Amino acid sequence: MIDRSQSYSKVTGQYSGVASDTIAFLSQNIHLKNPALWAKFVDQYRIQSDGDNAGWKGEFWGKMMRGAVLVYQYSRDEELFSILTETVRDMITVASFDRVSSYSADTEFTGWDMWCRKYALLGLEYYLEICRDEALRNDIIKFLCVCADYIIDHVGDDNGKIKITDTSNRWFAINSSSILESIVRLYVATDNKKYLDFAEYIINEGGAKNINVVELAFENKLCPYQYGVPKAYELMSFFEGLYEYALITGNEKYKTAVVNFCHGIMESDVTVLGTCGVTHELLDHSSARQTSTFDGVSQETCVTVTWMKLCERLLRETGESIYAEYIEKAFYNAYLAALNTSNCISDYAYQKFILKEKRERIVDTILPFGGYAPLIPGKRGVKLGGSQIFSDYSYYGCCASIGAAGIGVFLKSAVIKSDDNKTVYINFLLNGATTVSLGGTELIIRTETEYPVNAKTKISIVSNGQPVNATIKLRIPTFAENVQISSECDLNVDGGYAAFENEWEGESTIELDFSMPMKAHFPVKWEKDTIYFADPYDPAIFPLDVYQEEKDSDYIAITKGPLTLGADSRLGKSADSVFDFAFDSNKLIYEKVESRELDCMVMYSFKDKNGNDIRLVDYASTGKDWKSTVAAWMKTK
Repeated sequence: MIDRSQSYSKVTGQYSGVASDTIAFLSQNIHLKNPALWAKFVDQYRIQSDGDNAGWKGEFWGKMMRGAVLVYQYSRDEELFSILTETVRDMITVASFDRVSSYSADTEFTGWDMWCRKYALLGLEYYLEICRDEALRNDIIKFLCVCADYIIDHVGDDNGKIKITDTSNRWFAINSSSILESIVRLYVATDNKKYLDFAEYIINEGGAKNINVVELAFENKLCPYQYGVPKAYELMSFFEGLYEYALITGNEKYKTAVVNFCHGIMESDVTVLGTCGVTHELLDHSSARQTSTFDGVSQETCVTVTWMKLCERLLRETGESIYAEYIEKAFYNAYLAALNTSNCISDYAYQKFILKEKRERIVDTILPFGGYAPLIPGKRGVKLGGSQIFSDYSYYGCCASIGAAGIGVFLKSAVIKSDDNKTVYINFLLNGATTVSLGGTELIIRTETEYPVNAKTKISIVSNGQPVNATIKLRIPTFAENVQISSECDLNVDGGYAAFENEWEGESTIELDFSMPMKAHFPVKWEKDTIYFADPYDPAIFPLDVYQEEKDSDYIAITKGPLTLGADSRLGKSADSVFDFAFDSNKLIYEKVESRELDCMVMYSFKDKNGNDIRLVDYASTGKDWKSTVAAWMKTK
């Protein structure tokens, strides 16, 4: 339904506010524009030391390249493009005897080897979307084939080959099976059927050792956290690949399986921060366990970004607004909260790399993402997402390398169009301008808004050329109340969108406003449940079939529109104290605060039952110093 080949050449935008601020932050020379960092990532494929500790340093290059490409497609930053091109040229020189791996030959096809190979493939496949040099493009495709052919020669059902579900001793090998997406992309790039055949082989193996997650999703009798392989990020990544395969082949069963999987997560595992995983990075019935113990690891950025990516893929194909709503919720809460905009350095690095491994020294590293976020009272930066140390005693992490893809996905989802050039979807209210190419005509969509602070918005639509017949669909969030729309165009409401049908010529105006009620939320009550945490190779950490009793229900969370509000101990009340909010006719008593002592999007002052003030801000702005205690779920009476 939606243009699956859509690139930023067909829909381009420039926005102000938090979106552009995030792009600017990630484009600093300590992250995306750091040639030395890119070179270090590439060198992991020459050093091949990941097998020494079953590590995953080999994932960093491809993860960050994917995000960097998405950022470039928005920013059109020529300095960034030049840096990406140089590191791509470096990457395609690492093949040794037609073998590309960050694991040595005697440790290959164990641990996270296939996972890292996946990212080598994906990083290059994403770069192909922006590649301008035909000779380089051909060299990249040849290199991709070398990578994949070696895998196909060693992995499969034939005698002498290793099964894909035996290529990792972690998480039932779902990490290895997630290479599916990159194999499907390679088939599209080459039209070579052997890659499609290998993709079919991966799917037929079921995704996980002795667990067919494809069939479980299609049957739709269990929630995803009950499949038995709970590693959220890797499981989502596998289903991304399954969806790519389904679109290429037209396999309706697999499309259904992915939709079922996605909606199952919506029903059972999304928290007030818009992401998943209370127990570390695992699907664990998170929606019902949000007030469970926090040990420094929950709400992982890798899970957040991959969840956004999966929803974006379904949004683009189905045009259903529910996926945009989940992307928005994740972006404004879990994603923005993880940004390390204060450039903090975590004490955890010292604990892990000096005390545990008895290192003599360590190089301080500023990571752009903290990786995890507390739901109940806790601090940011207590632990770092998937951190690994390099030979020069610097370190990096999985969340830091994947993070740029989150803002890329959000911006790519903001305005999309159908492949027949007849429908334009405005999914997010972002202040700025978007240009949409509809055949031979361009529509310029200018948006004036302060969203998500308030919803009052003016949209001007200018036809830059011949008149064009098209429907513009403007998403109306499910939380919106008292919706008011003023337009000269024909209007109807269609599946969560206000649809404007018109022959666009000259300039037209749409004015939108709605209220975003302040809502109090309380923990979901539940009695007993079976949570399948299991990593079968490390049962001491995550034992199978853990029965969780009902947790303490004396917590409250507050949302306004897409924003979850948060407590921060710097606001005058300790975030781990009791918040006894006052209500009037079941409604919270509050007012907006204009003069703010904390850098934030919004601040509100609430009354407690003794008439005292309680100040909360948008959760994403809490705890940026990595020292203050923060909370999305506050203890209450």
